[in-house]
Amino acid sequence: MKPFEERYTAWVDGLLVGEEREIFEREYPMLVGEREAMGKLQGLIKQQVRPPPLAHPDFFNSELLRRIELEQVSKEPLATRRTWLGFPRLAWAGLGSALAFLAAVIFMVLTPHPSKDPHDSYMAEVLKAQTNAPGVKATVDSNKNVTIIKLDGLEKVPAENELKK
Repeated sequence: MKPFEERYTAWVDGLLVGEEREIFEREYPMLVGEREAMGKLQGLIKQQVRPPPLAHPDFFNSELLRRIELEQVSKEPLATRRTWLGFPRLAWAGLGSALAFLAAVIFMVLTPHPSKDPHDSYMAEVLKAQTNAPGVKATVDSNKNVTIIKLDGLEKVPAENELKK
């Protein structure tokens, strides 16, 4: 059921017809004479009150048309509207993602990685082997993976300080 204000406005404007009009007039008999008074008042308002001219009518019209177009676009079904996530854009995004993944995999495979053996990455170069002590001779013996520095002429290390394997 419509609220009173809605029914009253429709009755004054002459939009209530038939059974609805009769029911409304039976419910509110004191309003029957008010309809003619409202009609006279509306006529006087239309005669005496003129709308003020718009300051910028072109802007008003263009803004009004823009809003109407926006409402029409938003009422179109989703299938007919062009959306940002359309099939071509999703296809290009998928292709781009696949190429980025492929590039990352190739980069990971082709780049040299340090080996897991900690001794492989260790490198030392002996630049100078000499001592200040008289009678001690230092020699360097370099092989593929081992560099040995020999010191001849030193005293023997006591057994309690000897290195154990």
